[in-house]
Amino acid sequence: MRPILLAFFLIPGLTPRASAAFQTDAGVNGAQFLRIGAGARALGMGEAMTASAEGPEAQYWNPGGLAAARGVEVVYARAELPASVHHDYAALALPIGWTGGVVGFAFTRLSQGSIERVDNVGVEQGSFSPHSSAVSIGYARAFTEDDALTRDRGYFRDSWNLPGAARRFEDEEHEPWTGSFRAGAALKIVSETLGNRTATTAAGDGGVIYRPSARPALALAWAFRNAGGKLRYLRQSDPLPFEVSLAAAHDWEPERGRVVTAIEAVVPLHARPYAKLGAEWARTVSRRVEAVGRVGFQGRTAPDLGVLSGFTVGAGARVNGFSFDLAFQPMGQLGEAFRLGLGWKFGPRS
Repeated sequence: MRPILLAFFLIPGLTPRASAAFQTDAGVNGAQFLRIGAGARALGMGEAMTASAEGPEAQYWNPGGLAAARGVEVVYARAELPASVHHDYAALALPIGWTGGVVGFAFTRLSQGSIERVDNVGVEQGSFSPHSSAVSIGYARAFTEDDALTRDRGYFRDSWNLPGAARRFEDEEHEPWTGSFRAGAALKIVSETLGNRTATTAAGDGGVIYRPSARPALALAWAFRNAGGKLRYLRQSDPLPFEVSLAAAHDWEPERGRVVTAIEAVVPLHARPYAKLGAEWARTVSRRVEAVGRVGFQGRTAPDLGVLSGFTVGAGARVNGFSFDLAFQPMGQLGEAFRLGLGWKFGPRS
């Protein structure tokens, strides 16, 4: 557990030189479909999901969130994008007792309608349908004060009480290093097909979600996405859109409902950094029915498509173990983006 603590707190503290490297060489990445996102819930909340993702969708946003699954969970999301582009995401979270955690499987596909193929003199050569896909397997585990963290408390207590300190830190209930962690990682195979050319590579995602004992409603998270090789077409090799996210979310529990607010900073390797904000309201309508509303803002599209393109809205309903979600995002002159999400939970439910 000690290495996880160090990774969470130290890795975000990049040197100024490393930080500057994250802001150069815009537009050099391949596999841009990996940045589209997954799930209607996510789009409705402005994609501020690194700290609030739970269950199968977390495999895309932060694999650590997989550990929140208490039973078998399945999700499917379909996004309709401008220019007749379709995005599909399907995922499964499967708790496996002997592993001590949750195993996840996910499939992503981006497809487009047929495009006419012509040669260099304008003669038609038929048509083709470009498409991209990613297949992922992940694993996540929850660590609480009852297991690994408890065994390390003496180490952190000794480090806190340095020689010359004014007093010992004796408030056992509010030691700053205690809390629960969800940590996870995922390996995926990424493939893109354009005409008769296909490029394939491997990539990895990972992340941590931490909830301090003194304030368990607060979640602090760190995640990285698309760390891996390059897609190679003939002599051209394009790196994947690697990015790092730092995020926080807070669960509020008003009468007969739940409110989640989230904020996130995203630092891509080859593009400009941007921020995300999101909020979700869930209200109990009856014993088995819950209505959900969402709003959000993400700054990735705003500089190019206008400020309005950053706003998102969504709504959904949960009935027993079934969930249904819709989300909408204006895309300026390109049109609109819609996303539909379906989910099923089998066994224990939160």
